[in-house]
Amino acid sequence: MLQPGEAGTYLAIRREMLADSPWAFASSVEDSEFDPEALASKLREPFQAIVGGFEGGRLVGSAGVYRDRHVKMAHRARVWGMYVTPAARGRGLGEELLLRAIEVARAWAGVNSIGLSVSANAPPALRLYRKLGFVEWGVEPATIVVDGEAYNEIHMVLMLDR
Repeated sequence: MLQPGEAGTYLAIRREMLADSPWAFASSVEDSEFDPEALASKLREPFQAIVGGFEGGRLVGSAGVYRDRHVKMAHRARVWGMYVTPAARGRGLGEELLLRAIEVARAWAGVNSIGLSVSANAPPALRLYRKLGFVEWGVEPATIVVDGEAYNEIHMVLMLDR
């Protein structure tokens, strides 16, 4: 898991992911906050984590996970910001990151499900999520619009066995 002192390192890959795959993320470079101290503060909060994958000392992949803050929904965790740099793809890092994010959420007492959303424009990611047991529960049309083109989001959930 990334530590608060690694916030700047994460923000560099965050910029990359938003530029590389704008259709895959609700955030954009234009409306995102890239303040290392704000992110470091967030990483100090309980039930917030970013899992990182490194190669040669460089962060090449990440997956965020958090527990819902609402009391009536605190049994749910959510994966966000899943990304592997193009040069590091195809070697299993995405699966390692997602398995680690699942492990983090599973360790939070009372969490019994993990949700995520994936762009219908990302078949490799969809295959990975299905492989690890996530099931689709809905498709939201035209969720993300980039340069006038609309992309659907597939909503998925993994029920955790306790």
